[in-house]
Amino acid sequence: MAKNSKFNRQLLVRLTEELERRLRAEAARRGLSVANLVRDMLEQALSEEAAGLAAREGKEALEKVIKKAIKPEMDRLAKLIYRAGHAAAAAMYLNTQAIADMGKHDAVEMYHMARKKAATYFRVDDQDE
Repeated sequence: MAKNSKFNRQLLVRLTEELERRLRAEAARRGLSVANLVRDMLEQALSEEAAGLAAREGKEALEKVIKKAIKPEMDRLAKLIYRAGHAAAAAMYLNTQAIADMGKHDAVEMYHMARKKAATYFRVDDQDE
């Protein structure tokens, strides 16, 4: 080994005969020595791994920033939905009570029929929206 070479570390690796054969064939195909081919492959694999790690870390950081940014809006929407549910329940009770107070004996039956119609309404795709 040349004394002024930048490659001054040696690594002993045990290979199967098949892997050695494949390495030699690929090195010959590329016109490289087996050592240069292995070095190039190691450099490429480590670079790709580092890039993948950086991308994963970037993705995680971006997800944290987005979650932090939208959390207040999510909380606000959750409160609005909660309040809307309470308002709907109160309206349902008052409507049922008003129907009963009007002397209708089938107020509960009317309530169940209205719920079925509402469920049907929400299942229909509204093309106008």
